[in-house]
Amino acid sequence: MKPHPPGPPPRKQGRRSVASKEVALVALAACAFATASPIAKSIGGLSFAGIGAGRCAVAAVALWAISPVATWRAVRAVDARRRLALVGAGLLLAAHFGLFLAGLLSTSLPAASALVALEPIAVVLTAWMAFGVRPRRREMAGIAIATLGAAVVAQGAGQGEQRLLGDALVLGAVVIFGAYVAFARGLRDALPTTPYAACVYTVAALALAPLVLVFDAGAAGIPTSTWLGVAALGLVPTLIGHTLVQRAARYVSPSLVALASPGETVGAILIGAAMGHMPTSLEWTGAAIVVAGACVTVMGAGG
Repeated sequence: MKPHPPGPPPRKQGRRSVASKEVALVALAACAFATASPIAKSIGGLSFAGIGAGRCAVAAVALWAISPVATWRAVRAVDARRRLALVGAGLLLAAHFGLFLAGLLSTSLPAASALVALEPIAVVLTAWMAFGVRPRRREMAGIAIATLGAAVVAQGAGQGEQRLLGDALVLGAVVIFGAYVAFARGLRDALPTTPYAACVYTVAALALAPLVLVFDAGAAGIPTSTWLGVAALGLVPTLIGHTLVQRAARYVSPSLVALASPGETVGAILIGAAMGHMPTSLEWTGAAIVVAGACVTVMGAGG
């Protein structure tokens, strides 16, 4: 009697293992993201444009150096419409970094970190407006809770380092993040992750370069510590964090990808507190509410 050939593994189990792996990578991305605000806040001598262009350039050079020939071949194989979409993704990333860094340098680190946790809400609302994916009840409840937390954070504007303009700029970066994740998911069949990320970081660096000429034209005698900080931003939260998010966006839902944001908030506030950027009572309260709302939103998307 001939033995039966082994059948293919159950599809559900395969999908679950892929999803579990990508969620683990999202958690790693959150740890990398958590270092972004504390590092950027400690950098002196450069504007938001110089820091943003520098971190993107470092990440782009690192990725192009890994496999320049394969990356160039992959880019050449992409049609004109998708190349234009890649440029759009890079411009979105440039706008996200520019607004976030300008806001971070204009407000307190705890306030900026708390508002970053609103990014899952931006992802859900972008999917609703762009693709007609209506939020579920739990997602709507999470949005309401997180919005309340953002309002609590904003109440602290004018106390210590926190400024309303800086908070508004960070919120602008949060909104753009939703579109940025949508682009990464929409272009998942255009390029592998490494060439895609290399192109996006290159476009973002080039887009921010003209602003460097405006805001950093008179910069002179920049200390070595500043360049080391820019390099750290390029290698940890950008190269590791954003590249992992772009990869995860190809395989799991955008809402699960956005789980990195609440994790970033908690990590950044704790690192900032260790560096002396202690949150006020309002910032602690608002951050806790925002993170709770973001978690409700993500769980609502998955359930």
